[in-house]
Amino acid sequence: MQPKDNLPATTTERYWFWALAAFCCFMVFQNLGAAHLFEPDEGRNAERARELLLLNNWAIPHENFLPALDKTIFLYWLIAIAYKCFGVSEWSARLPSALAALGCLLLVYRFACDRWGNWVALWSTLILLTNIQFFFYSRLVIFDMTLAFFTTLALIEYHQALETGDPRARPRHIALMSAAMGLATLVKGPIGVVLPGMIIFFYMLFRRDWSFLTWRNLLLGGLVFCAIVAPWAWWTETRHAGYLRYFFLEENFLRFLTPHFRRTEPWYYYILVVACGFFPWSLFLPFAVKDSWSKTLAKENLFLILWIVVPILFFSASNSKLPHYILPIFPALSIITARSIKAISADPASKRLWTLSLPWLVWLFLIGYFVIGAHWPSLLPQEIRETITQMSSFQRSVNVVLIFVLALYTFGAGRCLWKKQRTIYLSHCLGMALVLLFITVTLAAASQTRSAKTLAEHASPYIRPQDQLVFYDVYLNGLPFYLRVGRPIWVIWSGRSKIIMQNIYVAQKQPAPAPGYGPVLFTFEEFAKEWKEAKQPLLVFLKQRHLSRLLRQGGVIPRELTRVGEFILVGNY
Repeated sequence: MQPKDNLPATTTERYWFWALAAFCCFMVFQNLGAAHLFEPDEGRNAERARELLLLNNWAIPHENFLPALDKTIFLYWLIAIAYKCFGVSEWSARLPSALAALGCLLLVYRFACDRWGNWVALWSTLILLTNIQFFFYSRLVIFDMTLAFFTTLALIEYHQALETGDPRARPRHIALMSAAMGLATLVKGPIGVVLPGMIIFFYMLFRRDWSFLTWRNLLLGGLVFCAIVAPWAWWTETRHAGYLRYFFLEENFLRFLTPHFRRTEPWYYYILVVACGFFPWSLFLPFAVKDSWSKTLAKENLFLILWIVVPILFFSASNSKLPHYILPIFPALSIITARSIKAISADPASKRLWTLSLPWLVWLFLIGYFVIGAHWPSLLPQEIRETITQMSSFQRSVNVVLIFVLALYTFGAGRCLWKKQRTIYLSHCLGMALVLLFITVTLAAASQTRSAKTLAEHASPYIRPQDQLVFYDVYLNGLPFYLRVGRPIWVIWSGRSKIIMQNIYVAQKQPAPAPGYGPVLFTFEEFAKEWKEAKQPLLVFLKQRHLSRLLRQGGVIPRELTRVGEFILVGNY
């Protein structure tokens, strides 16, 4: 067992811990704000947090000054606090996700170090940090990284409460577990308590041990959970009647039980998500599964397996599937994989030592493919062609150097030139750092064509304080954020669509805007009247293909001010 502070016991282990902590901080925070906000999710979440400050309404989220009841508000609180401390920016908006990722890394290190030793902890942390999905979501303004942190904390504290030999420490672990479940509920609703609750239930079921469910534990846990969730529920319902019914019934139960949100996928969807999202470490999962098969009755091993399997089965049964739903299983995946890699790298005579070359071989192929595709774009899929071809000559030169380095790594690992585990681990840290730096540069390049920032930069010189901005049969969630608007942008639509502003609730309920602000939603017919009468200057964002409809319905020929890609900005003056 480790000391009570759960830090490494020896001086050498402490050096490793602090070096790894510095490495993790550097990799998570480097170029965190370089990429523009991706549409629609990042733009939506960043803007809702900005409007929280603008409206000074900390109970109900708003987007474009309309109530947004499809999400809870806790993440918006965190982002708004970051705005208060560091100003409104992409970096501030992503800060809560980055901090949650660092929290997950620390929890995994402590949990693994306490049970399997320092080297498993080091490998677990590196694997969790450097798999594609975890690293990607640590740099996005989304709910799931914060949810993954609180889910991980709840499960680890449950295990600590179950295994601790100190009866006086057990209430503290139960209180932390329940608080984590409560905060996870504030982050993303019932799944915050359902997901860890199911894992805990099946763990007790398979062990046939229900001793944890004493009335003292249940009472303490229930009081802590209710103390966190109940005030939020009461506050939001009194500020906006019907919020809880809509959020819990339609945004959670209907999302799970019906194809209402049109996100159905085949049953094997999450197998593909793990294979791609956990890359490159998913290459070691067959070895991890084989190594774990003979240990399934061990308590910690069973706990990790259920931590992985239960969420996959649960979300596979859902009628709504998205890749980030299973992000909370990645800490357990990392630990299971780390145990196998530690066993391979600790034995210089291991017949599987060559497998350590697999990640570098695949990365060598992928990055080489991108470099070749930059010169012959026809070889690339349409979805990434523009991103790769727009890389600067300097970036392409860096990629060529990276290919050379990866080739050396592949050769060295394949020929088993590295024997000591310390050397193997450090080489993987350095190699993955280079790959992740390549990924951040690629993401920044990709964001330029998948964000509203470029359009905002081109439009800003034409916008005057008295102008009324308009979205005509289109909506860019991040545009209000980048324009720093202080009043609603009109949204013009048919009035019959099932979704508007990427939001089913707004289309269904057409809620009133925040007090003190005029109407936001207009039908085509209503806007045609506003356009013809020209009571105020109107600046309209629309797609090129919709311009003919505006001309046909409005009658007044608009003046084109600027265009970016398929979007144009026109005015009635």
